[in-house]
Amino acid sequence: MDTISSAPPPSSESTLNSIITSSLNPIQTTSDSSNGNIKVIDSSNSIDDLTSTSITCNTTTDTITKTTTTTTTTGKTIEETIIKTEENITIKTKWNGKEYKVLINKSSTVFELKRQLETMTNVLSKRQKILGLSKGKQPTDDMVIGTLSIQDGHSVIMMGTPESNIIAETPKDIDDEVFNDFEFDYIPDSDEISHIEKNKIQLNEMKLRCGDISLINEPRPNKKLLVLDLDHTILDFKDQDVENMKRPHLEEFLVQSYQNYDIGIWSQTSWKWIEIKLTELGLLTNPKFKICFVMDQTLMFKVTSYRNVNGKERTKIKHQVKALEIIWTHKHLGKFFTSKNTLHVDDLSKNFAMNPKNGVHVPPFKIKDAKKYGDSVLFHLTKYLNNISSEEDFTKIDHKEWIRKIL
Repeated sequence: MDTISSAPPPSSESTLNSIITSSLNPIQTTSDSSNGNIKVIDSSNSIDDLTSTSITCNTTTDTITKTTTTTTTTGKTIEETIIKTEENITIKTKWNGKEYKVLINKSSTVFELKRQLETMTNVLSKRQKILGLSKGKQPTDDMVIGTLSIQDGHSVIMMGTPESNIIAETPKDIDDEVFNDFEFDYIPDSDEISHIEKNKIQLNEMKLRCGDISLINEPRPNKKLLVLDLDHTILDFKDQDVENMKRPHLEEFLVQSYQNYDIGIWSQTSWKWIEIKLTELGLLTNPKFKICFVMDQTLMFKVTSYRNVNGKERTKIKHQVKALEIIWTHKHLGKFFTSKNTLHVDDLSKNFAMNPKNGVHVPPFKIKDAKKYGDSVLFHLTKYLNNISSEEDFTKIDHKEWIRKIL
């Protein structure tokens, strides 16, 4: 776990004296009236080593620097410097499955926090989104940490991609990038596609990139896995109002499902749009459920399929898929999840082509239709997922008629 400290802030003189008294039993005390420093030196000799500890207390800035120098019998010198002050706090930052501890001055800004995280994660400050620093609206970069009403040890989540991993994209219209659900779709009726040699080669190449999965929270032992699509499955991005874009019963669905399933997001869009929408929707900071990982379109690939189209048999079709083996191959996620305990919920059945026995198809969510006719899909899906949560092998269940099983 990495720790970086910032410059020390002011604290009270009484606190400094208390720290000095409790830290060591001084033998020598010197003062320098020219700069307001008080220096305490403790020297002790033993057979094995010689240790000297000095605490410099600056009465002008009210900070303490404690330096311990140890010279061993081998002649090796070890020096340790610790800065202590009541105005420093530790912020625990979770990113990409790891936790980083940042020691920062309360008088520092959010931007300075980002700069420290940049040195630790290689995610540029401008690409970072820090979730959980405050309730409601995200704080701006110039806001002071001390004004955010957070305590020492406060935990946040950072979203962002290291510059080296940014994939150059051709500029596209937002609609072209996000709304691609009106292509030809079909329901996979067998695992034929996964057996085609070209498709197996594509899958094996993509498995090598399973490390690109963005881990956010640790998987929980003995939980099943629920992989959710975003657009037209649980959201409709066409409405820019955050509350309107949510499918009815979304929060209840996520809260209830989280009791038996870890939740992963796999969206057929770019990472930058996933970040923006999940942040706006508050799906990464809800205390009632946690998102385990997020995957984007870069972990999808095209497969060759043969379908009956317009009366023509064995028409060759190419389309993208979400192959769950990429998750099961991951060095960490693979310890928890397999074909037996994974479900994939999507409004596009063709996305199940490589893993048809794990797919749960839902009708697409469109806000304009929901306003006219209502939408209770997630209400019913919550019940279905709860009913089968104790099953040992999801691939032995026919999920095609799932909604009929609960009505």
